[in-house]
Amino acid sequence: MRFSLFILLLCWLGLARAESTGVALEIADYDSDWKFGDVTQVAKINSLSLQIEERAESGLTMGANLAYLSMRIGGDETTSSTKFDGESIQIYMRQNFPLGESFSLEGLLSYGYNTGRENVEDERADIEWSQVSAEIGLSFRLDSLRITPFTSYTDIDGDISGVSGIGTYELDDPYSHGVRFDIFVESTAFIAIRLQTGGQTGGSISFVRRY
Repeated sequence: MRFSLFILLLCWLGLARAESTGVALEIADYDSDWKFGDVTQVAKINSLSLQIEERAESGLTMGANLAYLSMRIGGDETTSSTKFDGESIQIYMRQNFPLGESFSLEGLLSYGYNTGRENVEDERADIEWSQVSAEIGLSFRLDSLRITPFTSYTDIDGDISGVSGIGTYELDDPYSHGVRFDIFVESTAFIAIRLQTGGQTGGSISFVRRY
């Protein structure tokens, strides 16, 4: 996983040096069920992220996302909840396929690496996970509003290490669906509001500029 993080960092540095065609600031809040063997626990994640992207002449967009994470994994009858502070780096590809004057099909593929530390003074636990996501949506634009219903598949492979050993986990339900509202305030700037449910439930608000 650390080698993957190194590769992702190199990709992000390359994008940062290039002339970007898009930048976004996102605030997100999501809940999901993580499966630790036969036990399922709720993970609540808040994040603040910065995205930089570059679009090719073909319309394919490649981007990178750096985020700060604050998360809590719920406990059960025998264990208490655990809080972590962490970071995330992600690379993604997005492609739009126009279907007419107002409609378009959008595909998104991303890979991310996340790491964090328990926010206590002694005997801290460490958490890390890789995440692969694929998403497809159909958008419709009417004046300054674009609406995009979507469905997504997410695979998580992670572990938590601490004084009690190492525990591995995965996402209990990999499928999610929802809708995104893009409200254009300028021809190249919009506010994106995303709501979703399923394996990952919650939403985000983004402030986006794309040229």
